[in-house]
Parts: sequence; C-alpha cells; structure tokens
Amino acid sequence: MTGPAALPWDVDAVSMAALDILRLDPADTDADRILGAATTATELVDVYLDFETAPDSIPTPVFDAAVNLTVEQYRRKDAPFGVTDSWGLDGASIRLSSDVMKGSSSTLDPYKSRWGIA
Repeated sequence: MTGPAALPWDVDAVSMAALDILRLDPADTDADRILGAATTATELVDVYLDFETAPDSIPTPVFDAAVNLTVEQYRRKDAPFGVTDSWGLDGASIRLSSDVMKGSSSTLDPYKSRWGIA
C-alpha cells in the first residue's frame, strides 16, 4: 500500500490566511512559526484524507480546515501542558484535546478517500 498522495497545497496561502485570522502582519516575528505550522497542518491533512491520487484542486472546506489547524497549532504554544488561560462556566480551566485533528476531522470526513487499516 502506498502512502497518501499530497494535495496541490499553496502553503504560503494557508499561512497568509492564518495570519489574517490571527490579525498578525506578515512581517511579524511569529510569521515563520506560522509558516511552519501551515506546513505541518497540510501534511497532517494529507495523511488524514489518505488520497490514492490527489485531486487537481483543493475543496474550500479542506483548505479552511488546514487554515484552522494552522491557527490551532500556533495557539497551542500558549497552553502549556494543554491547559488554556480560559475558564468554563463551572470555573474549571479549559483543556486542549491531545488530538490536534479533533477540531478539523468532522470537516474533513466527507473528503476522506480510504478508510480502514492496512
């Protein structure tokens, strides 16, 4: 069985969209960190979708999921040990999921190519 086919990503576009959501300037000192997160996010999406052959274009929801994953990865630096600086209505601190794909998986599921274990 072969590995997943890579989608025709424009990692710079994913990074710029994440910068826009984060309201950061492309010249910000964290721009390189966001570019790295975008590279990782696109690789994670490729593995999750597991295409045998990549389509010619990326559907908008898949692109948006990669952008959201990039933002989430960037923000994880502010949550040491998975604990955010936020509190729920019950007064308990909010913890991040250990599965980085959890927030994007429902968006990506309709586009998943192969299901199962090899």
